[in-house]
Amino acid sequence: MKYKRKEAFAALFFVLPSVLGIAVFYVVPYIICFVKSLFIGNTFVGLNNYLELFTNKTFLLALKNTGIFSVIAIPLLMIVSFLIALFLNSFKSISGFFRSSLLIPVVVPIASLVSVWQLLFDDYGAVNGLLNALGLETVGFFNSPFSMVMIIIIYVWKYCGFCVVLFTAGLAGVPQHLYESARLDGASSFKMVTHVTIPMITPTTFFVFLMEIIYSFKIFREVFAIFGDYPNENVYFLQNFINNNYYNLNYPRLSAASIVLSLFIVLLLLVFYLFERKHSFTQ
Repeated sequence: MKYKRKEAFAALFFVLPSVLGIAVFYVVPYIICFVKSLFIGNTFVGLNNYLELFTNKTFLLALKNTGIFSVIAIPLLMIVSFLIALFLNSFKSISGFFRSSLLIPVVVPIASLVSVWQLLFDDYGAVNGLLNALGLETVGFFNSPFSMVMIIIIYVWKYCGFCVVLFTAGLAGVPQHLYESARLDGASSFKMVTHVTIPMITPTTFFVFLMEIIYSFKIFREVFAIFGDYPNENVYFLQNFINNNYYNLNYPRLSAASIVLSLFIVLLLLVFYLFERKHSFTQ
């Protein structure tokens, strides 16, 4: 018992710095943010700030765009990265080189990315130059519904390589005897993927989904760099709304929007977690 107690104290000693860091930099600020969302100045208003948010057209637009982006971009990135990982897993002799190559977009500076996209899709860029040469009118790519498509493409391109590496690690952990048994039973390649591979890598898929959510909110850097403080209504996200209220020093609305954003993320994770627990191979 004394030995176990010493082990417990030693474990607590090593974990304590991380726990303190999380408490100081995450838990306490979150509590302060929630408290501020219940006040206007020194006056307690309860949930009025939240009710006001959901009658604010700008907030509803940001919420809608964030939802559209999440619903389209995250599944698209998961499907593309899984298919690439599955393809590379079939060619192990060259897969290392291609996995390394796919990681390059992660380290590309934002300034370089913005310069390339402006060079291509600006009113006087390469794409519009080609359209004009064909006798077509100039398209305002940065002020049209294509803006959302552009951000989704950037998101998938930038983070696909990292997700491929994660999926590849998950595929490497699938026991080969399961595939051999499936082949002996006459299973096709498609059935082996759907009935063996996908159930066996469910924990990896959940982790990839978690990382993709984190990266989906990091895409604000690219949105801000390309479109500025006030982008067109097609790519005005919750992060833009929060950022603009920070500049305007509207802390009650900022705090309420931040809490709503965090609840949005938690809801996404909860839904996928319940799905993962229901369809996990180990259940």
